[in-house]
Amino acid sequence: MRSAAVQEIARGWKDEPEIFEWLCDIAINHPFEREYNFQDNPRQIALEIMFKQYPDRPKTLEILRDRFANDPDEKVRQFAEKPLAKLDKL
Repeated sequence: MRSAAVQEIARGWKDEPEIFEWLCDIAINHPFEREYNFQDNPRQIALEIMFKQYPDRPKTLEILRDRFANDPDEKVRQFAEKPLAKLDKL
């Protein structure tokens, strides 16, 4: 439910300056703990949106690196590796 809310807010308000900072906060601080393998982690959803909508912002690369190295959820760490490799090449 939270992941869907993050997606919809980010999609509908992507041009609002506060949305990027809101996504950064979710990507770093959301307390989600995976109980079931099928659950979507809001931190990962925020990272995906940041990569798609704001790939040129230095903070996007910074947060992807941090989540790759430090996120407690293995799926988030695995996700961060792919866009991180693409952004590092730019």
